[in-house]
Amino acid sequence: MKFLWLLILPFSGLSLAAQDRGDAFAGAAASQIEEKSNVRGEDQDWFFLVKELRHLSTGKFWEKPWNEVAKNGSDPVPSIIEFNEMLLERNIRLVVIPVPPKGAIYPDKLDSDFRPGDAHSMVPFLETLLEAGVNVIDLETEFLRARAGEESVQWYCQQDAHFSPLAIERIAELILQNQAMEPVESDSIQLGEAQTLSITGDQIKDSEWEGKVSSESLSIRPVLKNGTPGVAPDPKSRTLILGDSHTLVFHEGKETGMHCKGAGLADQLSFSLGTPVDLVGVRGSGLVQARKKLFFHATENPGYWDNKSLVVWIFSARELTQSADRIVSVPLER
Repeated sequence: MKFLWLLILPFSGLSLAAQDRGDAFAGAAASQIEEKSNVRGEDQDWFFLVKELRHLSTGKFWEKPWNEVAKNGSDPVPSIIEFNEMLLERNIRLVVIPVPPKGAIYPDKLDSDFRPGDAHSMVPFLETLLEAGVNVIDLETEFLRARAGEESVQWYCQQDAHFSPLAIERIAELILQNQAMEPVESDSIQLGEAQTLSITGDQIKDSEWEGKVSSESLSIRPVLKNGTPGVAPDPKSRTLILGDSHTLVFHEGKETGMHCKGAGLADQLSFSLGTPVDLVGVRGSGLVQARKKLFFHATENPGYWDNKSLVVWIFSARELTQSADRIVSVPLER
């Protein structure tokens, strides 16, 4: 079952001027790039990863030569299609979820001259994947639609490069919708009470702003396994979550820099499915390094793919142009 989740957005500025607004925002993103890892937005509470600004500065990257627009000089689309086809040969479904840059959803926090919807939409690129038979969930449209209706919706951490716990819960819901699944209740996996989490985001830690900026408060609802926060991955699960640090944030724990346990995507999807899912996540490239880790993970577990029916592949959209890893063909197992 293949879906591209698309919605028509009621932004008054998206008319004949959309191209000009998109180009202008790409230029604004480029002007913010400095020789450091992060940038403080015009809204002083918001911080942006420079790698994402570089990606946003490319504008309609899919319309440009990959050897010019991509850091590794490679077109990532054939690799994504190849992975999909490898899985289909084993009757395993793939869902691809590129995480849009924070600045694409909150351009107004970076530069008050812009508003939601001004950045060039990535939907045409996602449609290219869909046309090639790849199942895609469009977070950009979902996040912008919600912002258009309610300004207080916070899909990203203000001072961290990752999406928020609220976004994680919504993504788990979208995955079930995409797969035409219903939530399953479990006696052992339960959703805990809402609580406030205080974090020092990765855009603040070890930066010039550490110790000068107050911590950020986020609302979370941790998932409990037999009363304890967090659901341990199960290699025998029929569902695998694969990707970059978006698969680890709010899951691995504060001691690893991922803020807490129990509120990550693996936890929330385990709660929705009523059973633990498997997880292969990396802090490097979700496009390349994650698949390499998966290869070793599967090889170390004989019969690993016999149990799988669904792979959820989530990675930062910026990796499409900013990954330095050479794209290579990675088999499913040895």
